[in-house]
Amino acid sequence: MPVDAPAPLDSSTPPEQLLVALGRVIREPELRARVERDPEGTLEELGLDEGARVGMLGYGVERLLAYQHMVHSRLLRAVRGFIGPAAKVIGEARLREEVGAWIEASGSHSPYLREVPEEFLAWACPRWAEDESLPPWLGALAAHAVLERSLRNDPRPVGEPTGVGLDLERPMVCNPTATLRRYDWAVHRFPREPAADAAPQARAVRLVGYRDLDERVRFHELPPRAAALLDGLLAQKTLRDALFAACEQTGESLNDEILGQTALAIAELIDIHVLHGGA
Repeated sequence: MPVDAPAPLDSSTPPEQLLVALGRVIREPELRARVERDPEGTLEELGLDEGARVGMLGYGVERLLAYQHMVHSRLLRAVRGFIGPAAKVIGEARLREEVGAWIEASGSHSPYLREVPEEFLAWACPRWAEDESLPPWLGALAAHAVLERSLRNDPRPVGEPTGVGLDLERPMVCNPTATLRRYDWAVHRFPREPAADAAPQARAVRLVGYRDLDERVRFHELPPRAAALLDGLLAQKTLRDALFAACEQTGESLNDEILGQTALAIAELIDIHVLHGGA
């Protein structure tokens, strides 16, 4: 039969301070070890009054430390699941070390587990880029895998074709889930179950990711001018401004040939449901 915890005393410790203390115990290995050795004294040093200490330790220090382990495990599982093949490239032991170091350094500040992998990569990618023992494309591979999951979880509706013709002086209606990414490697072609020597092709990649009308995640590679054009359209520029900005970005002068190619590019983006038509 379970043993009841001691009844908590009244506490004047603010809830925010309790959360900060709990967060530190979760993040900092040295503090965790001190809690194991002297739970009452350590929590008192963290500014918790007697009532808060009784409440936090009511079921025993083992329960508190088990919670710390549970949080670490959940964050590791979330990161591992979202970064997909990148987890296999870096290996389980190194990934566990990286997630532990991130938790100790800053950890997650989001209440949503789905946002944890992006927070982790914001910390990890610069670190990985400077580590010569890791492949230089690891961060891009992980970011692309997270993007795929993020697109799947995006709560926004994909929208529908407008049936409105194009007007140079107006913006176009875009699929709200559409996002443009640029990589230095073809990470979107990387196998989900990679061989030990697998590596993506090194080349400039411009990729639009989105959900189609059937709610499936899609990726479509774009040539430089089409990517620059879509960048402007996603920013709600008028079609004219987006077209001129794309030509400026690619170092080209607008002519009849480019206009014809642009019409084909827009038609393709409408056909695959990245664009929905005129506004």
